[in-house]
Amino acid sequence: MKNIQKIIVFFLLMLPTISMAETKEIPYTLDDRDRIIRTEQKVEALNAKIDSKVDGLRLEMNIRFEAVDKQFMGLRSEINARFDQLFNFLWAFIGIFTAMMVSVFGFAFWDRKLSLAPMKKENAKTLSALRDYAEHQPKLREILKNAGLL
Repeated sequence: MKNIQKIIVFFLLMLPTISMAETKEIPYTLDDRDRIIRTEQKVEALNAKIDSKVDGLRLEMNIRFEAVDKQFMGLRSEINARFDQLFNFLWAFIGIFTAMMVSVFGFAFWDRKLSLAPMKKENAKTLSALRDYAEHQPKLREILKNAGLL
């Protein structure tokens, strides 16, 4: 029991210090309040400044993008013009090649016809001679008849 009394006395003696620890106020003065207000004002000013910078940068970026788009459109039209030139060149090339091929084949047919004309005349003379000779030779006449030359 004496131990319990000692503990109770000890706590009673310590009670004023414990209560002081709990009731101790944190000093908050008008200077602190003013400092917080100024800090808030600075933060708001910085936010406004950042927003204005961002808006300016956005406007600048839009202007640059429009300039790049205009450049791209110019390049695009230039590329289209070059492709048109290339296609025109290819059509001309195809036309020239076709004309050359037609002229080569035309020349070949003409030359063949021209070179075969004397051969046809010679063949006609030979056939005529064979027909004349077949009048006297019945066996030759039968051969020419079977071949469809009489």
